[in-house]
Amino acid sequence: MQEYTIVGGVAQIHDPAFFDVWMYRDDFAEALSKSPTVEVTTMKRLVIEFEAALARMMLSGRVDEQVDGILEKFIVDDYIQNDPNVPGNGRAFLADGFRKIPLTGDAPPPPVALIVEDDLVCLLMQKPWPDPTAPGSTYDWFIPTVFRIKDGKLAEHWGSYKKGGHDAGPGPAPE
Repeated sequence: MQEYTIVGGVAQIHDPAFFDVWMYRDDFAEALSKSPTVEVTTMKRLVIEFEAALARMMLSGRVDEQVDGILEKFIVDDYIQNDPNVPGNGRAFLADGFRKIPLTGDAPPPPVALIVEDDLVCLLMQKPWPDPTAPGSTYDWFIPTVFRIKDGKLAEHWGSYKKGGHDAGPGPAPE
């Protein structure tokens, strides 16, 4: 069985185990970021590589040691955050927010589609989530988020999460 396919720019994940390893797979990043122009491919790849670096950091449990370097590589100093769960701007504020996320060993969700318009990249992530209507089963939770790119780095972010609560972001599934 193929782990994933990409059809019409959207990744379809066939093997549930792939959700745990996507962040280590350069072939996945390359295939998902492929676009007709170098500029669009570069913007998509920036966002995928950022999400993969964050996922590897969270899984390693080395947030304190790695977050500043990752954010310096991918984020502008005066980063603007538009997410009610991260109420502040700037790279330092974002780093502090990552240091407060509980580490559970749960793999962050993979990107499955990216749409680029001018300097904006809309990222769609996917995560299997417990189905409240069918105990013991899951459904596909799709998580949209948008980044603005400036000078080859992420300059602004809009998140779709609800404020607070167990379902506020792409953390571990509720028990």
